[in-house]
Amino acid sequence: MVMSAKCFARLVVLTFLVFGLAAAPATAGDENDISGKTGLGYQGMAVGSFLNGISLRSWALGNVGLEGNLFYGGIDVDIENGSFTADADLYLFEGKAMYAFIVKENSRFYAGGKFGWGRFDVNLNDAGVDGDIFSLGAFIGSEWNFQGIPELGFNFDVGYSYNWYDDEIMDTDIDISLDGISATFGIHYYF
Repeated sequence: MVMSAKCFARLVVLTFLVFGLAAAPATAGDENDISGKTGLGYQGMAVGSFLNGISLRSWALGNVGLEGNLFYGGIDVDIENGSFTADADLYLFEGKAMYAFIVKENSRFYAGGKFGWGRFDVNLNDAGVDGDIFSLGAFIGSEWNFQGIPELGFNFDVGYSYNWYDDEIMDTDIDISLDGISATFGIHYYF
């Protein structure tokens, strides 16, 4: 599946908007307790289907954060323009770069971009069909911790993702509905 020029233009505009906001100066507050630390935890993604994942998140570079997620989930796939639906398994590795432009004592507000690569396995009439999927997107989010337990960070992100993959397998058109607005939430324990 090739990305259309119109879709690509929308993605570019959204990315510049998000990073334009991220370039704004930090407005207030002291660095919170998770600055300079790396956390391991859970990340969930709602994109029509629900994916669960293990996550590694770090704010070791000050206001710049990095995150890596490995998601797994069962998804529904439309076959032949929605004439029937098949089950599929999806494994997705996602890398994120984040910039926190508002940092307060127990919270931060950030924006960023993400890229993902994964494998899907569609169950078609007792035959396993698999393929690669790629994802590109932008998002905004926040992370906070409670004063009594600063090592525990809770986060929520919302953004837009565009995915591309081989949409014709074994002469069958398939549609994996992961494009569009997605929300992720997670919890990390910082070391």
